[in-house]
Amino acid sequence: MRENLPISARIGCVPYLNARPLLEGLTYHVTKLVPARLFEAYQAGECDAALLSSIDVITRPDPLVVDGVSIASRGEVYSVFLAYTGELQSLKEITLDLSSHTSNALLQIVLSEFYAIQPKYVQLTDINIGITPTGGSQLFIGDPAITLRKRTTDPDIHFLDLGAEWFRMTGLPFVFALWLLRNDFTKKKLLAESLREAKTRGLSNRDAIAKKTADPEFTRRYLSHCIRYDLGEDEKKGLTLFSELLTKNKITNKFCDKLNYI
Repeated sequence: MRENLPISARIGCVPYLNARPLLEGLTYHVTKLVPARLFEAYQAGECDAALLSSIDVITRPDPLVVDGVSIASRGEVYSVFLAYTGELQSLKEITLDLSSHTSNALLQIVLSEFYAIQPKYVQLTDINIGITPTGGSQLFIGDPAITLRKRTTDPDIHFLDLGAEWFRMTGLPFVFALWLLRNDFTKKKLLAESLREAKTRGLSNRDAIAKKTADPEFTRRYLSHCIRYDLGEDEKKGLTLFSELLTKNKITNKFCDKLNYI
């Protein structure tokens, strides 16, 4: 396995715990931004490769995706959920996550398709951690979601894990993020291979990554059981179904003809 490849690349990544194994051993410059901001940076030409929200990848023209690598779940994901009080069926209004694109869409699909609920969705204008004591409901993703879920002791606050709900109803993994390469980057194959090698190193070093965190036992379990890093046939089937349900629920109908894998 090559430790360094003779190329220079600008990498964009999310700043969350779940992405750490995908950066193991990389020597490129890495910019870390929440998913929505990372997509803006990619569009502005600031990244040669970016770990983008899956909805931002599948709605781009002619996307070039690194094969074999993703951030996905096959059951409980723990860090993407709806926090709410009261009865799920009684929810009238839900606050979406400012930093998310894919998870916002997934929540709408889960509630509409699996629970026949169509509440009003409102978008935050600023990041807000916490929900109202009664009748509140809000989507959370990433490290803020982990913090809230671990610290919450109020029995009146419930968590609807979106990864668990998707897998329960479809039997397929859900893909949250993919490496997207710029089509005009001249050494795409080398960069793709470098990102796959980083994943391989990261999966082998999850124990070492966990030991550097404040809660090694949780981190080890989270990175080994909640988050999956493959992009195989089942993950690709999950992406196709997600695309179909996005159209069915009129969230978006702007899709590429196919993903190009490298």
